[in-house]
Amino acid sequence: MDSYLINKVPKETLVQLEDFSAYLRDHRKSKTSYESVIKTINILKELICASDWVTATELIKIIKTYSKYLPLILSNETVVSNVIRRVLKIIREENEGPDATSFSEGLAIFFRSDSKSSTIGRKDLQDNILNSIVELLAEQENSQSNIISMALEHIHANELILTYGHSNTVREFLLHGRKKRNFRVVVCESGPSLIGHKMAKELSDGGIETTLIADSAAFAIIHAVNKVIIGTHTIMADGALRAPNGAHQITLAAEHFSVPVIVCAALYKLSPTHLCSYDQDAFNKMIGPENMLNFSNTKLHSKVLVSNPEFDYVPSDLIELFITNTGGHAPSYLYRIVSELYHPLDNDLDNMCVEESDDENT
Repeated sequence: MDSYLINKVPKETLVQLEDFSAYLRDHRKSKTSYESVIKTINILKELICASDWVTATELIKIIKTYSKYLPLILSNETVVSNVIRRVLKIIREENEGPDATSFSEGLAIFFRSDSKSSTIGRKDLQDNILNSIVELLAEQENSQSNIISMALEHIHANELILTYGHSNTVREFLLHGRKKRNFRVVVCESGPSLIGHKMAKELSDGGIETTLIADSAAFAIIHAVNKVIIGTHTIMADGALRAPNGAHQITLAAEHFSVPVIVCAALYKLSPTHLCSYDQDAFNKMIGPENMLNFSNTKLHSKVLVSNPEFDYVPSDLIELFITNTGGHAPSYLYRIVSELYHPLDNDLDNMCVEESDDENT
């Protein structure tokens, strides 16, 4: 840990921070994005309450100093970095207070890192921040229920819906629609993990007529599909997706037959970053090829190099609609939501400590 962080944070809290980092690094445990979001909010609450700070500038530096130890983790767990940005935005807003009433004042607050004129004490500022974080926590807890409540607006009787892989949000969305609509679902198995098998069983157990197909059969059947409903790992600022591997071919097939693609995802998956499919080091995560190769064939392993990417890049022009916890949004509207959720100085987490160090040198 950084000496600055050691001096500002009690040992007990440092242990909790290390445990949280270990939790994120442990890929053997199956964890949902929602679980990571809740744990991130709780650890940030503990950091805010226990650390030694007087001004919002010091608090922001403490959080940023900790976050710079998680670059590899944050590149894979984008929801964690998104929550950190949300909390940083809350700190800035509570520190500024409701003083900026004019358009010019609002722009000034938007583009500067911290308020140097705020006279609010630590206790009042901390109470305001924690109250806002409680609201943020409630928003995340209600995110899935808000999404599935819109199912009947988008699912109609006798439709054939195609989905890909496994998503808790998509599953609950479809099961909620089944309460008042009769429709059929086709599930692509999502090789090589074959996690679509789990999705098909859960939908079938919920009373939905479900058909499981191989990924290669999607193009042959999609002409008869009314809509495609999928989940995603991350939503980029421009509306592109960092989706499970294989999702790109599904959306391309849907575009070919003019089938609308709907993405169900909470806003904690919306990232202010832009990533490109050709920049695989920054965009993707390579996982082991054990699902594709038999390790007993050692002669073959010495002669081949197998890449098994976990994600696909899906351009925004292949997406018709995003269904989030705040309603349905077109991909072109996501820029507006990003500006409301995050402060521009927090978008690049790799340079999160720059402005604070610059302030100290001036």
